[in-house]
Amino acid sequence: MFIRLSPLTILMLGLPAAAGLKPISDTELETVTGQAGISIDTSAALTIDELAYIQDGNQLQVQDIRIGQQADISQAVLTRQKVDIEADGTLRIATEVDPTRVTVGAVRINDSSGSVGQYRLDYSGNSLVRIGPSSDPDNYLEGSFQTAISDAELVWSTNGSSLSFDDIGFNANITRLGIGEAVRGNQTGLNFDLEEFAYSFSSGGLKLGDVSLGTFSGELALSGDAQLFAGGRLGSEGISLDANINILQNPDNFVRFTDDGNDLFMGDFNGSLNVSNLTLDVENDSLLLGFDSLSGAFNADRIMIGDEVNPVGAIQLDFLFTDGVRGTTTYSNLVRLFPGIQKPDFSTLPSDNELGGGRGSREYAQRFYAGLTDESEGASVTASWNLQSGNVAYIDNNRTVIFSGFDSYGSGAATLDLRQFDHDNNPSTLNKSAIAVGLNQVRGSYSIDGLKVGNRDAPLQGGAELLLTLEVFQAMDFTLDGYTLITAGGVSGGGIQVDGDYLFSNSNIGLSIDENGQGVWATGVDYDIHLRGFQVDVSDSGLSVNRTEQWSTMDIDDLRWGDRTTGTSVGRVVLERFEKGSSLTINPGGAGAVCVGANASSAGGCSAAGGRWEDRGNEGLTVALKAAFAPEGLTSDGSTARNRLTWENNRDRVAGNPVNGTGTQLIFDGYSTNDGLGTADSNDYGFRANLNIDVFETRVLKKSSGPDDLGIDGNVGDELIYNDDSRVDYTYVENPTAEQQQLRPLGFAVQGNVSFKDFEINQIQLKHPDVVAPQTIVSGAVLQNFNVTTNLTATPIR
Repeated sequence: MFIRLSPLTILMLGLPAAAGLKPISDTELETVTGQAGISIDTSAALTIDELAYIQDGNQLQVQDIRIGQQADISQAVLTRQKVDIEADGTLRIATEVDPTRVTVGAVRINDSSGSVGQYRLDYSGNSLVRIGPSSDPDNYLEGSFQTAISDAELVWSTNGSSLSFDDIGFNANITRLGIGEAVRGNQTGLNFDLEEFAYSFSSGGLKLGDVSLGTFSGELALSGDAQLFAGGRLGSEGISLDANINILQNPDNFVRFTDDGNDLFMGDFNGSLNVSNLTLDVENDSLLLGFDSLSGAFNADRIMIGDEVNPVGAIQLDFLFTDGVRGTTTYSNLVRLFPGIQKPDFSTLPSDNELGGGRGSREYAQRFYAGLTDESEGASVTASWNLQSGNVAYIDNNRTVIFSGFDSYGSGAATLDLRQFDHDNNPSTLNKSAIAVGLNQVRGSYSIDGLKVGNRDAPLQGGAELLLTLEVFQAMDFTLDGYTLITAGGVSGGGIQVDGDYLFSNSNIGLSIDENGQGVWATGVDYDIHLRGFQVDVSDSGLSVNRTEQWSTMDIDDLRWGDRTTGTSVGRVVLERFEKGSSLTINPGGAGAVCVGANASSAGGCSAAGGRWEDRGNEGLTVALKAAFAPEGLTSDGSTARNRLTWENNRDRVAGNPVNGTGTQLIFDGYSTNDGLGTADSNDYGFRANLNIDVFETRVLKKSSGPDDLGIDGNVGDELIYNDDSRVDYTYVENPTAEQQQLRPLGFAVQGNVSFKDFEINQIQLKHPDVVAPQTIVSGAVLQNFNVTTNLTATPIR
């Protein structure tokens, strides 16, 4: 059986009543009245070999479709419908569907050898549709819709493994949907006017195989409009869409992820999304999605991590994606979806021999794609993007800090499939289902201008450098190859575990820069990272990440001061890391009440000691990082790793380029941490860095007498005080009152603590380029019981 249908016919097939229609005789019609309505019971089982959507000669094929009972898909499923005409002429259709199973055997494009995989949907539910004349002269008709689905399960399978949502519950209510004519230039299409779309959802679990990652639930209310036109981005056929969607201001909006009874919660949110010329085209081997521009804003006023009492704070973000020219290259926002797995050309990837030290991505890519063929199931993507602008604001006790001036562009390829993977390398355990994500030759760039504190009109300032603790850089140009396997189950119960290999090559990293790109740059960087047993859980206190094993090498060709290409170089820096049992936790609540400038635990004691007492509120974030540096040894993939820092300068140059290995090297070799217990030693404590992050009023003193850069006069030592809550205009005050102190500039306030019990360096070496082996100048160094706490506040310089 082969069926080729238009989109309208496909839509009609989605109505179960169409499967059992038959003529009604005149005698039967005599017994039918508009008041009593019509009841239709339909029992049908459906098998379709193929549905094809054909555009410009190319086919998107959905194959081997079956619809029937959940218990036995070959048996007919019962659908009951009641059709009435209400007093005002509105058509009312109420539908009840018995437990139903829908399966799809493959999704292909032009009979491609690879398929996206198989799908199965089990559901039962009911719906109510009311369609009547329009109250708006611009609409052809209007309607309202209610749908409820229960006991549902959605399963995606490839290569013998599956990802599923089980026990799905879904309720949706569209208050009013109007359909009318849309006009765009010389095009006409359909306009959809959505007054309010409210829905709620829940799932018993998102599962890989039979293991749950966690459960999801949420509620959301939307409104908006959309215009649908014929014609895509390519050829003469296709689909184009303009849309404006609003997330309505509603305190009941929420999204919740639950892991072993602990919640990651975001609520009381609102926002908007505007898209221009979103197109869909079928090409000869792929499905092309693209848009001319996409802008939006989002605000979430309540965020909870684990702790149900102390909120993290609130976030706001805005963004604009649009086509743009970067240098000599035009970047558009396009995504091509290919059925099956398109492996990269391994010969184009850097090898171990090219980079040295086991840092090439070619070998890891070959291992990741081993066993996959052109007929393997999954999905492949090529994409390009251009983020013109973006801002992210974090609000702590109604005080705002903004990560301002996000900018990013790039292009690359990715693959996605489900497969079997034994992440603990234990032959006695069964293979586990894994989500496999491959990233190939993703070339891109991003940057952050800096921080603004208080409002969007505040001056840029430093403070983004604090993200370096989390290895989040202020700017980066990169080429990324990465191979990730995600399995279900964290440290206990739900959660996820990640095993991956990543290589950033030919990269430039802005470590501390201003909005003009001037500062400290790491250039010509090759950075390979290997994760084993990277486990993410939501606990009762926050978000926890356990890094079972991690090793990496960051090879910086030039560490520069100033411009990234012409700045003064201090030489080459190579940082090798090997960690076992490291961790990261993100907990709600910042520093709370602290004494700045002295050591005291009360307001009176702090003042007496010459300090300043600050109560920074119950919101904020605490980031706790533990790095357990391991002694030199074998990694889980059999390579040797160590902790070592190498600084090399005075290198020879060929054609103006320095040659690595030809200069003088200073080497801090084999450093590690331990708990200082002698023969019974462990490495549970490691090297710890705790950051309590808040936004708070802080003292900004004038550095010299006379007018500042904005022409505001004052004397050295005077405090900058804003005139009102708008925090725009200010003056300098010698002794501010308590009320004026509440109008001090807002700062990005961080209380930091760094500590370790035992930190050892095996040897410090010096290597001259004329000798083969480095010479030891210090044989062993030990630092013990280090504990330092400091308070830092980033504010604009005046």
